[in-house]
Amino acid sequence: MYVKIVLLSLWNSLKCFYERDDDMCSCDIQAIIFDLEDTLVDREKSRMKFLEEQFERFHELMVTVQRRDFEKVYLTLNPYGIEDVEWVYQELVKRLNIERISWKTFYNDYKMHHYRYHFPFYDTLVALDKLRSMGYKLGVVANGKSEEITHVMNAIGIYPYIHYVSTSDEVGAMKPDPIIFEDILKHLGITAHHALYVGDCPLNDIAAAHAMGMKTAWMANSVIGTPEEHELDYTIESLSDLIDVCKLIERGEA
Repeated sequence: MYVKIVLLSLWNSLKCFYERDDDMCSCDIQAIIFDLEDTLVDREKSRMKFLEEQFERFHELMVTVQRRDFEKVYLTLNPYGIEDVEWVYQELVKRLNIERISWKTFYNDYKMHHYRYHFPFYDTLVALDKLRSMGYKLGVVANGKSEEITHVMNAIGIYPYIHYVSTSDEVGAMKPDPIIFEDILKHLGITAHHALYVGDCPLNDIAAAHAMGMKTAWMANSVIGTPEEHELDYTIESLSDLIDVCKLIERGEA
């Protein structure tokens, strides 16, 4: 997969070079494509609120367990929110010596309620509204089941601003596979050189989008590493920063 990404990057760099016409470049931005978690969704706030209320739903059956220990063990087992949740609860029950509640009970509670605990960053909706009013097409690329992603997007209220969503469930390929990026580009009706991709993951988001030939903006709140410098065009700390980046691009200053 890494070799495939590197080859795509080389090809698109050459393609962009040959598509230049004097001072005009095909890299003007017509669409902005977003990752979902930790880019539009405040995953940390979402997870902590869910764990707080899950503990409250069951605390009478585990009176020897403190909430801070419940949260600490869960976050230790699943620090980035990408581990198998069934396994996480199996281990949590063992480590906290919970006897009156099975891991399946916790897991079923997770499946029933987790989708409701999603919160946007403070400026998500304002930024999307502004970017759309500036004339950009907006898209989302997300790994996961389409039904769950729909729940998340409804929960944070971003559907009115998004033109198209590509999910690994529907496309049949997960980031960083090029297929899922090709799908979003096709449905937005643009080429890669007319897209700016915004995400937090150095590999799944930044490296993969760069390999496709897109401009990249890294949301610098990631706890899983830093992108390679040559794969990164812009670094932002909030979506509000993205608006300023787009204005600079439009003026030809970035």
